Amino acid sequence: MSVILLIDDDEDMLAMTGRWLEKAGHAVKKVTSGKDALAYLQGEKPDLILLDYAMPEMDGPAVLKAVRSDESNKNIPILYRTGMDDTGAEDGGDIRPDGVVSKSEGKPGLMRAIEAVLNGLP
Repeated sequence: MSVILLIDDDEDMLAMTGRWLEKAGHAVKKVTSGKDALAYLQGEKPDLILLDYAMPEMDGPAVLKAVRSDESNKNIPILYRTGMDDTGAEDGGDIRPDGVVSKSEGKPGLMRAIEAVLNGLP
């Protein structure tokens, strides 16, 4: 069983995604902000972080940069989950996520992306 940290400011999206992942056998920790995610990561190391790209206060790129800059967290795989219609979420400069999955892909696309990252597939 994999532990997945879900970070999304949309509580409905957080709840729905959490249900999907739990039904697939994953343990899920849900937080609604980047600040809460970074606090969680001080004591816990999930197998994967599913990170909303667009959030208030601390957006996905800021969270990604903070996680990658912490030596104890830098190897945790991170997938952006975005409602953006283009691939702009992938252009993060030198610090990039391990993948990007659109919210419009729904459950099948999300589950494929998660399994690929957890299994080390491109």
